[in-house]
Order: sequence, then structure tokens, then C-alpha cells
Amino acid sequence: MSEDRSVFELTAEPSKTLLHYGEGADQVIEVFRAIGAVKKRVLLIHGGYWRPEFDRSHLRPYAQELALRGIETLLLEYRRELGSPENYLGDLISALKVIGPCSVIGHSAGGHLALLVESLEQVESVIALAPVSDLIAGDELGLDDGVIRLFLGAPPSKYPHLNPMSVNGFSSKVTVIHGDEDHRVPVELSRKFTERFTDVAYIELADVGHFELIDPRRENIVDLVMDLVLASL
Repeated sequence: MSEDRSVFELTAEPSKTLLHYGEGADQVIEVFRAIGAVKKRVLLIHGGYWRPEFDRSHLRPYAQELALRGIETLLLEYRRELGSPENYLGDLISALKVIGPCSVIGHSAGGHLALLVESLEQVESVIALAPVSDLIAGDELGLDDGVIRLFLGAPPSKYPHLNPMSVNGFSSKVTVIHGDEDHRVPVELSRKFTERFTDVAYIELADVGHFELIDPRRENIVDLVMDLVLASL
């Protein structure tokens, strides 16, 4: 199946401003200052199916675009050690304690993590872009060569608190956006997730794949995300 991966060809200069929320080399936040008046602060979480080879660099162009639009964008890096799933969530929670109030945007596996912190006081809103919202269903589908079990180091039934589909509920401050041509994270996961949690807003985009959601050249999608972020003011 073909998919548009051209977003990985885009480049952006790293920010010179880093926040540290731990002693590890990956426990950092890259700060992209807003151009002009600051409209909002956003914590941005990259995906990559939790694998260590994927880091925050591919989201720098998107972070830069949000900053150009007046959003102070805090691009998160986190420890990516397959088989140590508590580190992923623990790093996100630690980062939020340093940052304070903000909206959270996460893509793919980053969307999965974003959903898990929805109930925290610092989180003003969550925008989950093509999130892996059901670890049990994803494991049964064998997503990305069985990466869910590698991520957890165990069957997902052993970690219900890390599976968004297994938690008690979600509030209306959560929006899920998914493209109907996603070949990485099946759109059916988001459909079933938002059918169960009816307070969650759901936007399905026609003829959109997985990576277009983080492509700064897709102005209509960036506009949509901007509207959602500003609506939480």
C-alpha cells in the first residue's frame, strides 16, 4: 500500500532552547517560541510506534509551523526503551510538571500517550492525531510487526492503565483526528474508541493518510488543529 511519507524529507533547524525534565539524554523539551503574541502553549509528542530509532526530529517542521502561527510549541523527547512502558508515560508526566498548563498534541504513538494524560490538571485539551487508542485490538492486528507487545514487554492485558480503550472515561476536552486512508494505524481504532467514549470529539478526514496529519504543508489540517487549540482558551 502506498502512502505519502514526504514529510520525512522536510527539515527544520533545532531550537536552541531546551528544557530538561530529567537527567537522561532523551528527557528534554525543545522550545519553539511563538512568533508575535503568544496565543497558546502546546506540548507536542512525536510518534514512531514507540521505537527508539524515531525521535522528535521529524516533528520539528510541524513545531516550527505552529510557532509561526503564534503557538509556543514544546516538542517533547522521551525515553524510548521497548519493554519499559512505564518510562514513556512517566517521562510525559514529568515533562508536564515542568511545563505547567498547556494543550497536548500527539501523533500516532504520541497520540496514545497524549490520551493517557487527559485527566491531569495541567492538560487543558488533548488533540490525538491518528492515535493508537486500543492496544489490545492493535496487538491482535499485529501492528508494525507486533510492536505493541515489544513496547509493553508483555500482553496488553497486563497493562490496562496504559491502554486508552481500557480506562474509565474521557472528557469533552479530547479530540481525535484520523484519516480514512491511514495504512499505519487503522482508522477503525479511532471509530471504535469514539463510539465507546461519546464525550470525545471525532473528526475523520477523507482521503488523508497517516503522515499528512503532521505535514505543515497541509494548511487545511493545520488550520483545523489551530482552531481546536485556540478553542480551549
